Amino acid sequence: MNERDASGDEEYLPPPPPAADAQDPDDGESRIVTATKRRSRTIVILVTVIAAVLLLGTIATNLVLAAGLRAEIGEGRGDSSAAPSASTTPEDTVAPTSAADRPSAGCGDLCTAAAHEIGTAAGDWRLEGDWTDAPNDLGSSDAATAVFGADTGRATVTVLQFPSDDEAAQAALDIRARIGDPTYTEQVFDDGSGTRYDFDGAIVSRVMWHLDARSRPHAPGRLYIVEAPANAADSFADQGAYQLYLALPL
Repeated sequence: MNERDASGDEEYLPPPPPAADAQDPDDGESRIVTATKRRSRTIVILVTVIAAVLLLGTIATNLVLAAGLRAEIGEGRGDSSAAPSASTTPEDTVAPTSAADRPSAGCGDLCTAAAHEIGTAAGDWRLEGDWTDAPNDLGSSDAATAVFGADTGRATVTVLQFPSDDEAAQAALDIRARIGDPTYTEQVFDDGSGTRYDFDGAIVSRVMWHLDARSRPHAPGRLYIVEAPANAADSFADQGAYQLYLALPL
């Protein structure tokens, strides 16, 4: 009889399992740190995605607004029915500036004439660079342009030459068809001669005019255009294009 049989009256109990090792505190802290980093990375990714979506939305909105503004070029903003008056009598016309005006070497006949008639200064406006030839447009036989600057900004003067006053008047109507109806339509001189169109656009302000047989002085077949970036002024009379128009010795 073995020892187990000898103790038959006693219940056999297996030996207890070995005691589990105590948990290392450092392991618990490592798991907490790892979980915290994982949550932090998730939050950073979410914030980055949200910021990117907002940025794309802002860019898309700006593009839509810019397209809308470009479409408004030439459309009138003002609701006022009274146009700023700049009509003068022929006697009020300022004599052309004497030509210490130096047209550029590539300046053709119209360019040279404009450089002598308008010169290098118009009130507070000063010529930047030289008068130069410009591409013919709308059937013009010649074209010239120049940029003038003042404390209020910059503006471009363009002169188009046509065979007759009637053709210059028709070219003005063709330009209206391109850019929209003018905000104001006025005479150039107090005697009712000449026609001036004012375009109070959202981005570009324009003054366009031509003379007729009654106008004095009068260079037949000329169409004049002054363009300048639109400013925030409430009145078209304060736009750069109109201010330069008033100052030109024409």
